[in-house]
Amino acid sequence: MARLCEPIKLRELTEEGIVFQVDSLHVRDHESSSEEDNTPDLLEGNLQYFNKECVGVFDEDDYQEGEPFELIAKKMFDLVPDGRIKKRIIRKGDGEKPKEFATVRVNYNGYLEYDDEPFDSTYMRKRPLKYTLGGGKIIAGLDFAIQSMILNEKAQFLIHPDYAYGKNCLVGRVPPNATVLFEVELFEIVNCGAAITFESLPEDQQKMFSEVYKYCTALCERGKKSFLDQDIKSAIKDYNTAVSKLERVMLTDNDEVNKHHELALKLYTNLLICYTRIGEPQKGCCNAKKIYDLTENGELMKVSAKVYFNHAKCLRILSEYNNAKAILDKAYKLEPRNLEIANEIFNLENDKLEHKTKQKIFAKALVGNN
Repeated sequence: MARLCEPIKLRELTEEGIVFQVDSLHVRDHESSSEEDNTPDLLEGNLQYFNKECVGVFDEDDYQEGEPFELIAKKMFDLVPDGRIKKRIIRKGDGEKPKEFATVRVNYNGYLEYDDEPFDSTYMRKRPLKYTLGGGKIIAGLDFAIQSMILNEKAQFLIHPDYAYGKNCLVGRVPPNATVLFEVELFEIVNCGAAITFESLPEDQQKMFSEVYKYCTALCERGKKSFLDQDIKSAIKDYNTAVSKLERVMLTDNDEVNKHHELALKLYTNLLICYTRIGEPQKGCCNAKKIYDLTENGELMKVSAKVYFNHAKCLRILSEYNNAKAILDKAYKLEPRNLEIANEIFNLENDKLEHKTKQKIFAKALVGNN
């Protein structure tokens, strides 16, 4: 994907004299493939990324007069007032929108008019693009377009040269002053932008609850992503950093207190789960205690079954079987059909029985030695 030399705000793109400096690394990568790669099987596999609408071939029964991109534009709506970025949703998403400076992962095909083969394609490279919104890594029009999407959405965008590669830019097969069509699929969002920008804020702003809350929420999102990627240690680091900031911030009203408590509960719960996962039960129990103190043992805020479940698991590892059983009973009461809880009850009884057996053997050995 062509990259801007430095970030350019969208409103600047219509000013006279804007010149794009681009790095056509991805385009060169695609075009530098050897002729030996163009085997029939490979070409056949890439045919699915060809777009016949770009050469004026449509599925409609009625013939439509006009240029290919002109006809495609009729199916779209304007993303910007001047109509130079247009959008058509191919598949609706089912998640959230990316926030400012979010890290996203997308697949895309880029097309020129009268050319059905993509001039740039992550699909054909078998390597999705991961980047931070607003960081200047891709053309500004496409960056703005992706910000309009929601998770799992697939859409087409028609982008005017003022928002694409410009009048004086030649990138691989993209000629100067070219309107481009991008087909994009957004399949991952990590809304951790505030984690990137927080350290650059003035010191007085870093003490404000609104900024600390955004920062901690971003760290929580990033930690969640690390956890899902099985990078538990990175998740713990982000969660603990967020907890440290959140525990020291000053609160000024009830709204801040409520938001603070909700986020703190989420962070303590995530840490409890992480420490249980990596087998550090003492630290898991420490976070469980913080949860009970924060919620006043469930009186002030609801304690979830997964908190009781993970705490009981930590207690079992520490051989505190009676306490584990009491906590696990609370989890079972909330979710009696939960198979994980039922399995943990089974494990607890087995460990408890095994522990008693070992104690009897040890006691007999002591008596025998005496």
